[in-house]
Amino acid sequence: MKALFLPHPAQRPQDLPQEGWREVELPHQWSLEGLEAEVGWYRLELPGKGVLKLYADYLAEAWLEGAYLGRHEGYFFPWVLSLPEGGRLWLRVAAPKEAYGTQWPEFKRQIKGVFGHHDCRPGGSGPRGQERGTGGVWQAPLFLAGEGPFPLHLLALPHPTPTGWRLLLAVEVESERPLRAPLDLVLRPANFQGEALRKEALLGLRPGRHVYPLLWDLPPMPLWEVYERGFPHLYALEASLAGRRVAAPVGFRTVAFSEDWLVLNGRRLFLRGTNLIPTQWLSTYTRARAEEDLRLVKEANLNAVRVHAHLAHPALYEAADREGVLVWQDFPLQWGYAEDEAFVLEALRQAPLMVKEYGSHPSIALWCAHNEPTHNRHTLTPLVAQRIRQADPTRPVKEASDFREHPYPGWYYGHLRDFLALPGAPLPSEFGAQALPRAELLRKVFGEKAWPPDFALWSYHNFQPHETFRVAGVRMGQSLEEFVENSQAYQARLIRFAVHAYRRAKGRVTGYFQFMLVEPWEGITWAVVDVERSPKRGYFALKEASAPVLLSLEPYRAPSGEDRVVLSPGDPPLMEAWLISDREEEVEAEVRLWIEGEAHLALPGLRVRLGPGEARRFFHLMEVWESPLAQQARWAQLGGMLKALPPGEYRLVGEAWESGRGERLSRDEFAFRLAPPLGL
Repeated sequence: MKALFLPHPAQRPQDLPQEGWREVELPHQWSLEGLEAEVGWYRLELPGKGVLKLYADYLAEAWLEGAYLGRHEGYFFPWVLSLPEGGRLWLRVAAPKEAYGTQWPEFKRQIKGVFGHHDCRPGGSGPRGQERGTGGVWQAPLFLAGEGPFPLHLLALPHPTPTGWRLLLAVEVESERPLRAPLDLVLRPANFQGEALRKEALLGLRPGRHVYPLLWDLPPMPLWEVYERGFPHLYALEASLAGRRVAAPVGFRTVAFSEDWLVLNGRRLFLRGTNLIPTQWLSTYTRARAEEDLRLVKEANLNAVRVHAHLAHPALYEAADREGVLVWQDFPLQWGYAEDEAFVLEALRQAPLMVKEYGSHPSIALWCAHNEPTHNRHTLTPLVAQRIRQADPTRPVKEASDFREHPYPGWYYGHLRDFLALPGAPLPSEFGAQALPRAELLRKVFGEKAWPPDFALWSYHNFQPHETFRVAGVRMGQSLEEFVENSQAYQARLIRFAVHAYRRAKGRVTGYFQFMLVEPWEGITWAVVDVERSPKRGYFALKEASAPVLLSLEPYRAPSGEDRVVLSPGDPPLMEAWLISDREEEVEAEVRLWIEGEAHLALPGLRVRLGPGEARRFFHLMEVWESPLAQQARWAQLGGMLKALPPGEYRLVGEAWESGRGERLSRDEFAFRLAPPLGL
């Protein structure tokens, strides 16, 4: 749909100038054009009577031929306008900057999550963090012409029964007059072959806009399952009323939390996840980009994403439904907010609208009310969580993703080895380190200020110099390419170390969500994939560490101050080895180990049998002394071979292969330096 657009602070259409309007295609967000306006006006020509569905960010008002139609607040749910006639519609959309130092950042009033305040958006969390806002109309408007009744929305929540399933349905309808009208429901398989089911209900419509609850009892149905355990059987539910249709996705599955485990369809699932902020400007997100992001998720061996502190474009959830990827969904509250009655009531008004707008998607397994709440933790946050529970009785609701669940050793404090203490357990939902994107992209974004770095500009693009140089100890080197290599190598090392530590502790740890997958703009962030979807080294580290069957090797000595393992002549390189399975069936694996570098040396192989979902340490150096004498003799022989290795740089490499199938399950390695004798 096309519209005329004018950035202007006017309060009423009659105060607008006649000049300066230009045609734009909706959806449209004006900061993408370099505008720092806080108010934008849109003028649409509508052909006649009907209903208009708009997604505006964040405050909107509308006039039809000069007659005031009302006001809307919120970005992620639609404003539905009833139009008694056609003509010229004036739409005022405001995304004002909140007053710095009084409202923003601690007492915000706009419920926009990462779109209003975050360290991965333009300006980060500093004083310039509200620049390049998200104001505009971020989805193409939908115009329904003619007389009512209009079916406007359909919500479907499946609930198991002893004989099958019960669908809890809510149909929103607008009608001009009292009317008894048949509603036809059709449930069709969307991604597999199967029979369509039908039901008819007679609605007693009342004048105005109302929600009509319905129940539909169904027999046992094929389950929607996470992709690694089965097939995500997906249905399309269509409701027809007076020749008009509205639809919703349906997937039959149960989800709960038990003893800190996510339980999907009655079976525990170890969550291997990442946080996701796919874009800072929803109008730019497409179905193709959503499919690409879900491909990146699955290729990284992940089974879940946390949509971080915002509601994303519907295309993301549609892709997750089809691909069988679970979603942890945050309500868009990020850090601190106002505590007065008006704001709390507004948050409580918007919370159930999240369920209404997104709740039909079977991929959504968990709602979370607030990300890292500060002074609101025990006042606002529990109330929002309770309101979400009331709106959706079929899913678990988490009050908050708290700071204590977001460990950042090796980045904000401490050392990456601190992950051995399992910070954030049992379900750490953020951890990671920043890494520079490729040098080509940095030069494209920064031009001549890419090297040597203009750190004031880089910091606006989210780069954290103190953490990079003082905590992580990343070295710049002599060129931008070397800086990129050092930065990405550190991120990859931290991710590998953290994920291995969490997975070896399976049981005490029930999953993890690395922070994060992709950069939502031209930033330098914790993402393992840059804004153009080019993977960093951290992506491949995350992929290898998230293999459903993981081989995990621990060196004989801890890394030195330079994060290098240094061994003396004759030292065994390996202290312990683990095999961790997230499969539901037994696994029998052949583990192959070798040393490569200045010389090559094959180590004894092992066969390991794991039970379903088992994590086991199958080798520990100290247990060699308990082995039979003949086996100890073989280890002694190996020790002599290790002493014969010349000093130099080496790698210990391990691979786990599935016995009888010839499929490589996992690969792990670490580098070490074999030092020369001390010469004493």
